[in-house]
Amino acid sequence: MRRGFPYALTGLLLAGVFVGAGTVPVGAQTAKIGFVDLQRVLVGSKRGQEVLANLQAEKDAKQREIQAQEKEIRQIEANLEKQRDALTENARKDREREIRDRTRDLRRTVEDVDRSFSERGRDLQQKLIQDVAVVVRAYGKKKGYLLIMEKRLSGVLYGSDAVDLTDEVIAAYDANVSKK
Repeated sequence: MRRGFPYALTGLLLAGVFVGAGTVPVGAQTAKIGFVDLQRVLVGSKRGQEVLANLQAEKDAKQREIQAQEKEIRQIEANLEKQRDALTENARKDREREIRDRTRDLRRTVEDVDRSFSERGRDLQQKLIQDVAVVVRAYGKKKGYLLIMEKRLSGVLYGSDAVDLTDEVIAAYDANVSKK
């Protein structure tokens, strides 16, 4: 029984293929299917590059502010070490508390900045994806595609370069953005 199972399964699959093949109308148009790598569109399009560059510039500016605060804290620590013997007990404790408070505030600032930029990045990416989806739908209709899938989200494990529409979508998206 076990030996015959693979042969029976193969036979059923072949029979299904031949039966299914008989249901396609003669002269039917070949289904055009393609895929798009949205991540590549976001990084490769002019608008995507512009958005990423602006976000990175803002993040760099915040990073410089954070580094300036870190430098101030290090300076206060260095001054405390130099003056430790000359300070009264209360003055030393006040400076140590100031260092702890500033360090805590800086840590919170870093967390807030990271969270804020992550959220902004996701929001901007979502907006770009919505804009690209409009372009993909128009492109698909214009070129007669039955189906255009997103490469990563759809689980495409392999797709021939012949059906990879990413470069065409980038060009169409760039052209669409430049019209606005």
